[in-house]
Formats: sequence, C-alpha cells, structure tokens
Amino acid sequence: MTKTKALRWRTGDRWTSASEKRRRDILLAGKKIFFESGYQVASIDRIAEAAGTTKRTVYDHFGSKDDLLGEVVALASRELIDSLSAPDAVSKEPWDGLRTYVARVRKVVGRPEAVRFYRLVIAEAERRPELGRRLYETAFRGPERAVAAYLESCVAEGRVKSHDAAVLARIILDVAISNPCISGLTGVADAAENQLGHRAADRVVDMLEAALRLQKPSGGA
Repeated sequence: MTKTKALRWRTGDRWTSASEKRRRDILLAGKKIFFESGYQVASIDRIAEAAGTTKRTVYDHFGSKDDLLGEVVALASRELIDSLSAPDAVSKEPWDGLRTYVARVRKVVGRPEAVRFYRLVIAEAERRPELGRRLYETAFRGPERAVAAYLESCVAEGRVKSHDAAVLARIILDVAISNPCISGLTGVADAAENQLGHRAADRVVDMLEAALRLQKPSGGA
C-alpha cells in the first residue's frame, strides 16, 4: 500500500483523507454531545474525548465551540432534508401522495433526534438567530414548499382544481407538524394524542380532496 493510500479511509461511497475523516469524527461527536447536553453544558473536552482526539485538534478544525455549533446545525439540517423525499416521489394520485408524504413528515419531525435538534437550536436562537432561521427553513418551510410545489404541479397537469397552493400547503403542514413537534418538545409521549394528530392531518387532506378533486365527466346517454 502506498503512503497516500495509507492516509485514506473509506467513508460511505467515497475515499476521504485522514484530515477529512478526523473533521467528520469531530462533527459527529459535536452533534452527539450538543444534542445530549445542549450547547451551554457541552464542553470541547467532552467532544474531543468522544471523537477520540485532542482539544487542540478540535480547535484546529473548527476554530471555536460556536463555529462547531454552526456546522452541527448545518449537518443536522441536511440530514433532516435527506430523510424526506418529495411528495411526487410517493404516488401519482395526488391525495394518496399527500397522505403518505404528510405521514412521513410527521414521523420524521417527531423522531427523538429531531426533537433534540429543535431544543438545541431554540435554546441558542436568541443569541444566534441565523440558527433559528436555518431550523425554520429546514424543518418547517422545507416540507411546506415541497407540498406547495406538488400541488402546483397537480394543477398544471389537470389533476386537481386551481387553488392557492402556498396557503393550502401551510394549512396541511401546520396541522401535520404541530402535534409531533409540540409533543416532543414538551416531553408528552401520548399514543392517543399522536393518533389524534394523525387523524386530524388525514382529515385536512380529505376536506381538500373533496373541494379540489376534478369531477370526471359523466358518460353521455
């Protein structure tokens, strides 16, 4: 093995340098410690220990604890986006596609790791409002835009009646996301509440379907 190859490790589907691997290890360790303890309690010493490196190396890669926090939030945002496919990848039938997508969004935003992400950002948002904006754009506006684009495409293809897609997307996602997010943030793990939230989201889609479904022309006599 050449010296160059000896300094490289396989990560996923690509080769990365030793330095890139170390940076990734620190980033993942930072995410773990920040999510578990919050920014204020987490220390660079703990992060370095979790990453199997030194405090000096953490600072060499990220400059400061605050800079590391920004990178962790960016990573968690990408992971959240990647966990959601677009509605049009689910079903060609508009309303089945929406129901499936909304159920997926509810599941993703209510995951324990997602809730830890929200708590971390919310706790620091007053001090660093750009992190709050990133969370908002990722966890809330991202799915909303995807639903609006999907509804607009359905109108363009003649599958549903013309409507204000942005408004309807907000209605759908407000109902869908509020329950798992609030339940998670407040620590209320209630199966009955979750089921009620699921039925409410489905009911909103049912009402929209009734209002916007195109009527098939009846056969002539």
